[in-house]
Amino acid sequence: MSKLKRMSLLSVAACALIAPVAFGQADNFYNRDKYQAVLDRPQPEYDPEPIRLGAFLVRSQADLSLTATDNVYASSTSGESDVIARVGARVAADTNWSVHAVGGEVTAHRNEFLDLSDESTTDLTARLGGRLDVTRAFSLGASVFAVDSAEPRSDFANDFGADAPVGYTRTGATVEANYGNDRVRFENRLGVTDENFKDARTITGGFNIDQDFRDRSVTNARSRLSYAVTPDFAVFAQGTYTDSNYDNLQLVSGALRSRDSQGYTLAGGANFELTSLIRGDIAVGYLDEKKNDAFFEDVSGLSVDGRMQWFPTRLTTVSLSAGRRIVDTGAFESPSAVETVFGARVDHELRRNIILSGYGTVFDYAYQETDREDQILELGAIATYRMNKRVHWEAFVRNRDRDVSGSAVFGDPSYGITSAGIGLRLYP
Repeated sequence: MSKLKRMSLLSVAACALIAPVAFGQADNFYNRDKYQAVLDRPQPEYDPEPIRLGAFLVRSQADLSLTATDNVYASSTSGESDVIARVGARVAADTNWSVHAVGGEVTAHRNEFLDLSDESTTDLTARLGGRLDVTRAFSLGASVFAVDSAEPRSDFANDFGADAPVGYTRTGATVEANYGNDRVRFENRLGVTDENFKDARTITGGFNIDQDFRDRSVTNARSRLSYAVTPDFAVFAQGTYTDSNYDNLQLVSGALRSRDSQGYTLAGGANFELTSLIRGDIAVGYLDEKKNDAFFEDVSGLSVDGRMQWFPTRLTTVSLSAGRRIVDTGAFESPSAVETVFGARVDHELRRNIILSGYGTVFDYAYQETDREDQILELGAIATYRMNKRVHWEAFVRNRDRDVSGSAVFGDPSYGITSAGIGLRLYP
């Protein structure tokens, strides 16, 4: 922790020592708006209008959807189907000041299974944050958040026949220090998150499924230094640091083991809009995670974090993404896995108020300490109809398949899930 604090203080001090220059100049070298993505394009006739309350702009919405799924338990054998009614609302408020900012939001949703009521869950989130513009070039920010939700059945933690989705709470806070002049941007973020997972019971109700070994606090830091070579092309170097501290030891191979670890990534990349047709942000580098307990193996290798958009026409946006990082999947015998993700999405504006979208994502999880690999393919299609500023409709269909292989796999945790539904969003 002491090294992390020193790194954060040095980053903030470095920002403060650089002479401030107007943000207006910085915008000229970092604007990426030659084309607007389909989902970002303003449509004044159909976009909801916020309500002005003093210095705040308030945005609110109510959600209602019905989803039919053919595999509630994400099982290779059960094939239980059901219909899920999702009802909820979101309220967000942000200031419209020319400098500084304060804002927050609250969301609440209920996922009600019409037949299998034990699967029903509630999702609650809250966020409050602000930004202090010390100068036109240097700003400080802070935020706090809280989440109370449940992991979907398709997550690894639900492989063991739990009687209901595993619930969790997540709370945390972040602070930021950012600087920008005409060509240079220096962005720094420090966050602390506390995660607590609720125990479950076997589907017969006879045995407790302990999830305390997953409870942890995570401290993470991120710093990126960018330089704009031209108004359309910037290069950057970035680093991240993560410190994971688990609340409890776990009994593995006859001894109590610690899942604590420290990890970092070092990467370089580019942020660009090479022509009016392509823009992106791509970072490639090295990742490393060291475990405190020598029983568990360290992990290192290639890190990837990239997003790119292609605009074949003004009415069509193609988005590509890729990532490679270390994650904790919640597996008892494997404290970490290397996650590799590739995704593609196409959004097409059929009419100003009708948008058709299709997407596909491939996930690969290579578990450490155990011979297991998960490969997931998710495909989906979405049709959005904006009736007017107050009423938006959405219809969707998606399929998710997981294939699990390895000598450490017990039973058959592979599955296939197909879901389809329709949703209504109201903007008061």
